Amino acid sequence: MGYTTYDFYKEKYYGDSIEESLFPKWEDKASMKLDQLTYGNINDDIRTEFDERIQKVTCALADLLYQIDFKTSHASDEKGGNVKSMSSGGRSISFGTNETLIDKVLGDKVAQNRLCYDTVCEYLSGTGLLYAGCNYGIL
Repeated sequence: MGYTTYDFYKEKYYGDSIEESLFPKWEDKASMKLDQLTYGNINDDIRTEFDERIQKVTCALADLLYQIDFKTSHASDEKGGNVKSMSSGGRSISFGTNETLIDKVLGDKVAQNRLCYDTVCEYLSGTGLLYAGCNYGIL
């Protein structure tokens, strides 16, 4: 069950990293990660109350997961690596050390999950959706 659309991604979130043909895959992964990080607290009533926040955080997670995947699969080539210099004749490529936040978490699943959690907190703090405890009434 997805939480947003490509139209929302382009028009309201102003996303430009993910192409339309790839969006369903990354939106689905982002929705699953969001369900995990909100402990399954998102239901129809919650979606109605916090619709725009939920859609924006889904877009942010989709972008983040896409960028991590892209950087992981292109870490040592000129397409995704941090190219410092390039020569054409003998094809020499030097990679720089100007790491981005994405580069810093590439080989570390714990750091990736923390970055996802921080992203979710940015959009959903104060909503109660990050609460992991029980919501039992007082007897």
